[in-house]
Amino acid sequence: MLPSTCLPAHHNNRCHLTSVTVKPNSKFGRMPHEAQLKVICKPSDIEEIEGDCTFVARLENSDENLLNKVVHNADEAYALYNDYALRMGFNIRKGKPRYYNGTKNIKQREFLCSKEGFKLDEDFCKEKYSKRLETRTGCKAFVRFTVENSVWRVSAFNPKHNHELALQSERHLLRSGRRISKPKANVIDTMVNAGISTKNAYSYLTKEVGGSENVGFTERDCYNHVNVQKMTIISAGDAQSLLNHFKSKHAEDPMFFYTVQADQEN
Repeated sequence: MLPSTCLPAHHNNRCHLTSVTVKPNSKFGRMPHEAQLKVICKPSDIEEIEGDCTFVARLENSDENLLNKVVHNADEAYALYNDYALRMGFNIRKGKPRYYNGTKNIKQREFLCSKEGFKLDEDFCKEKYSKRLETRTGCKAFVRFTVENSVWRVSAFNPKHNHELALQSERHLLRSGRRISKPKANVIDTMVNAGISTKNAYSYLTKEVGGSENVGFTERDCYNHVNVQKMTIISAGDAQSLLNHFKSKHAEDPMFFYTVQADQEN
């Protein structure tokens, strides 16, 4: 599948292109038939594998090899691959672990590119998934850890992706790399409790660290954090906590109004 805009030149059975146009098939979700994805790339960015072209990351540190890297627990294993993924520009997710027979001790654990596999059959839970954009591409990039004597060693590693990776300017938006640290959460909570809007609290933090790309999370993450904190206040003591919250709001703002209707048990 080569469009007229491509200039192929085969050398040693390698596919050298200046651009590739990919027409999506049914695997890639419900995109218009005429939709095309055009990727401009260097000849070294494309390899031909069994007649199909696959994109290979040619980024800074792209030759980094995780094979035989050693960590000592599941959290360190996740962090190793997640840090690598953020440097390269993709999200990750956990694969199913394999256990030693008759035990709950992990024998192997894989971490995958978030675009691994495809979504369920369209006839299954059709209503649930009908409004979701398909993002998986069947990507085969992964890392596998084999565990022996509490030592987690990378026993298999595939760095090749079949999709574009995030640009340097986009990597701060990657889901698996976003996190609100405890100090920043405290700043947000303090500002919101003082009556400052969530939007302004986020704006303040971005200015303090030199831009949204350095803050470590998005504005939507900030709103989600504030909402969770509000729900925590309510659930901690249910009605009494809510009543105390209204009282404190009234103390801050005499114009704040609320009413309470008690039941027979008061």
